[in-house]
Amino acid sequence: MNIETMGKRIRLGIVVLLLFSLVALSAQPMTEQQTTKDQEYLSVYFGIQPLSTPVSDQELASALSAITGSSYSGTPSQMIVQAGGYEELALTYSEGKAQNRLSLVGVAGSDPDLAAAVDSGLADPASAKELASGGALSAPTATRLLMNVASSIGKGRNILGFSDDPDIGAKLANAFAKVTLYQNDELDAIGAKLVESKASTGYGLKREADDARFLPSLTLRYGHDDATHARQLIALLHSEGIRAAIQIEPKTSIYQYLLEWGPYTNTPTYRVEQYSDDLYLVHAIEYDMEMEFATKADLLRFNAIMEQYAKKNDENQKDGSTVRLISGAWWQPLYSASFQPDAGNYTMISDNILYSADGAYSIHPFTLPEDKDALQAKERELSGREPVSEVRYVNNAFYRYLTGSDHQ
Repeated sequence: MNIETMGKRIRLGIVVLLLFSLVALSAQPMTEQQTTKDQEYLSVYFGIQPLSTPVSDQELASALSAITGSSYSGTPSQMIVQAGGYEELALTYSEGKAQNRLSLVGVAGSDPDLAAAVDSGLADPASAKELASGGALSAPTATRLLMNVASSIGKGRNILGFSDDPDIGAKLANAFAKVTLYQNDELDAIGAKLVESKASTGYGLKREADDARFLPSLTLRYGHDDATHARQLIALLHSEGIRAAIQIEPKTSIYQYLLEWGPYTNTPTYRVEQYSDDLYLVHAIEYDMEMEFATKADLLRFNAIMEQYAKKNDENQKDGSTVRLISGAWWQPLYSASFQPDAGNYTMISDNILYSADGAYSIHPFTLPEDKDALQAKERELSGREPVSEVRYVNNAFYRYLTGSDHQ
């Protein structure tokens, strides 16, 4: 081997070692970041405070009870399988089958509960090895197992996919293909009276079953009515290096139809109904697209991306403008958070939520903060129930729409 070839191999080896070092360094923060997110999620949705190592069996049982509402005892593997709804499955494992299934993930033993936990996705290989050791669980592992149980029984994130999934466009198209106009007679009657009395100009009707259940501190809610726009917006985020969990929450948008707008044609996605002699109401399909961003920095970048690629304004709509926007861009788009992301770009409003008697549906009339008391008093009068006041922080363009201060 000559000196030049030896030098090349040495340099290649150094590069490989550096790459492995970088991967090792980057993997740990990501694990810690995910654990932090999971801890916050468990706290927000189930009141489970962050665990500390070691996690006793009693602490694990208590946390599982907070998620499911049932009581648990036994080994950690047994409790995880019971809470996740796979107890009967575990009983079908023979000793040989359990041993074989566990060996596939590098775990020794023949525990049928542990094997069922692995096969059902409740325990990943790393968690399985810790469970198999028989010792007390570490906080990160217990946190991960709790999140897996919540997801397994439908109490975790209600997620369609991620913005960088290769098939996210197809997932979105399939989701929109299933969206139809829906109604709730009780809330429709109340909403119509809100519009008739001029307490509100309109509202969105939503189903609670569609709730994304995302982590509030990293989530923006984006409202629109065009499926192509949603697909292009998600692809735009991917092109900007942003990763976000995505869910589509369909809604029926109801607002007053003015006869001076001219004749109307009812379609499967747009219907006008006469409510009284001089009140016509539009029922139109729209959606809220929930986006849980990987980082707070990515969430904060969203506004600038929208302003550049997905919002019309006087300048980019001038004749001869070379600015190109994605399909379905609006003059005053709507996106909001349950917290203040950036005081320079978001302004507080009130979402005055009223739930149906069975809790399955809700209406969402927006108001400025100073108008919420009057609207909620009307909701209370019409329903006999207490509305829920939720603070939202909307982008400034939509706030200008609400106030009527500007068209852009």
